[in-house]
Amino acid sequence: MLRTIAISFAQAFAIVVGVWLCLSLTSYVVEKDPLYTGPLLILVLYFLPIGVAALRNHNRQLDIIVIDLWLGWTVIGWMLALVWACDSDVEEDYA
Repeated sequence: MLRTIAISFAQAFAIVVGVWLCLSLTSYVVEKDPLYTGPLLILVLYFLPIGVAALRNHNRQLDIIVIDLWLGWTVIGWMLALVWACDSDVEEDYA
């Protein structure tokens, strides 16, 4: 049980740090970049939860896509979709 709690805490910590780094990088690029690639970076980050869910072959991938597309413009909706895409509800790989 303690191992499960530790793994869950580590995953939550990694997600929070990842989101913080993404938001920090986005704000830096938007403020300092002379080529105006900030909107492009924001567009790529907007679809990050969908990409994570697709790469991990998540069982609820369609729900994550819907949440990200409809509520991703709110930071809370985007973080919810990213956390959901990173949880352990993935299809087993029988290869």
